[in-house]
Amino acid sequence: MTRNGIVSQVRPEIRNLTVYQVKELDSDIIFADKNENPYDIPVALKKKVLDYALERSWSRYPPIVAKDLYRRIAEYTGWVPEGVVAGNGSDEMILTMLLSFLGPGKKLVTPTPSFAMYPYVATLVGADTVYVPLNHDFTFDYDAIEETFLREGDMLVICSPNNPTGNLFARERLERLLSMSGKPVILDEAYYEFSRVTALDLVETCDNLIIFRTFSKAFSMAGLRLGYALMAPALAAEIGKVKIPFNINFFSLAAAATLLENRKELEKTMGEIVKERDSLFEAMKTIEGIVVYPSSANFILFKTGYESENVFEKILKNGVMIRNLSRNPLLKNTLRVTVSKKEDNVKFIESLKNAMNELREG
Repeated sequence: MTRNGIVSQVRPEIRNLTVYQVKELDSDIIFADKNENPYDIPVALKKKVLDYALERSWSRYPPIVAKDLYRRIAEYTGWVPEGVVAGNGSDEMILTMLLSFLGPGKKLVTPTPSFAMYPYVATLVGADTVYVPLNHDFTFDYDAIEETFLREGDMLVICSPNNPTGNLFARERLERLLSMSGKPVILDEAYYEFSRVTALDLVETCDNLIIFRTFSKAFSMAGLRLGYALMAPALAAEIGKVKIPFNINFFSLAAAATLLENRKELEKTMGEIVKERDSLFEAMKTIEGIVVYPSSANFILFKTGYESENVFEKILKNGVMIRNLSRNPLLKNTLRVTVSKKEDNVKFIESLKNAMNELREG
């Protein structure tokens, strides 16, 4: 057997996948590329978690089902504990849900551009992805989404606010989709705490609606990986069979419990981010040569008349890392910036102005 013989036995759709990655730099720059929260968890709250971790045995497994966390999430969201399923980041929730409903011969329908992890995981489970392009102004093409889903979709996923465009999906069109099809619809509300717009109340009457949320963004827990899904209790009982046992480590469970108990402290920073987002949007609108798109999340999408790579490199040279989205043909000449603290946003604006001036001068 040849040295690479075993590689050839990996499923061809896996070998053809492009690895999901983001650019990493080990330097003293402002990272505004991954939609992370610029505000770290307060040290006093970290110490509470550390104290618990010192007392708790590390040789024992965490709970097989995180019932205490489910109860706390239910209290926070206004849903029922029996309708909560949590995992090691939203990515595990995506894998769990797609494994539950999709497989070879099944089709996931999703707008594009949107969060790339959904079609990535669809490929992993052997399903096909049917893309419905957004309109030229990055609004949702509601009629096309509806027609495609009803005609050939086995599952629909909608991100609201959408990543990377930041816009919300109209509630009346969501209700229409849910009523016209009994098939599963995932509504990814990862940025809910910045938009404050949710369709969670619809889960009570639409058992095919599944809401995804995360602790990574507003709760500053990206480094600890914790996401959750809200759904009808009967569905949660089935999805729980797919979830890997002991899937959330005790440290993340303790951190989430502590933050939910003390969420008023975090709500101040959530409010600051929203305030800075709106200020950043207004400042970007004044810069000649760019188009800025309104956002309900903690990031802003913008387009220039120049190659994205050139804009990206000039901004990076000034010490700010943002996201170059040009790999997607639908996002030609577009970039995305994560809302940061005030002083970092000011530096980004200066860097963007300098980049545009340099490009204009040739």
